Amino acid sequence: MTTTGTDNKTTKQLKKEVSAQAQEIGRLRGRIGDLRDEISLVTSEMNNFKNRVADDIRKVVRAINEVDQRNNKRQ
Repeated sequence: MTTTGTDNKTTKQLKKEVSAQAQEIGRLRGRIGDLRDEISLVTSEMNNFKNRVADDIRKVVRAINEVDQRNNKRQ
C-alpha cells in the first residue's frame, strides 16, 4: 500500500499533535509535583499551627485554674 500526499499530511499533523500533547503532559506532571510539595508544606504548617494553638489553650486553662485556686484560698 502506498501513502498519498493526504496520508503524509495527516501523519505529520498527528505527529505534531502527539508532540504537543507530550509537552503538555510533561508540564502538567511538573505542576502536579509542585502541588504535592505545596500540600505537604501546608499540612506541616497546619500541624504546627494546631500544636501552637493547643499550647496556648493549655496556658490559658492553667492561668484560669491558678486564679481559681487563689480565689478559693482567699475564701
